[in-house]
Amino acid sequence: MTAAAPETGPTTEAPTVLAEVRASSHARALADLFGRRPDLAGVYSPADLATEAVRWSA
Repeated sequence: MTAAAPETGPTTEAPTVLAEVRASSHARALADLFGRRPDLAGVYSPADLATEAVRWSA
């Protein structure tokens, strides 16, 4: 009986990078939405917080 070599797969960095890109894309979309629809401000506090964070980081 021989031990099989471990399968090589994507590096652990790839999911992290993809998650960062996805989070950045969502934050940008949220900031864009609030820019187009100022009437939504104050409706959902976590969205307001995320939008402020995007503004401060720009």
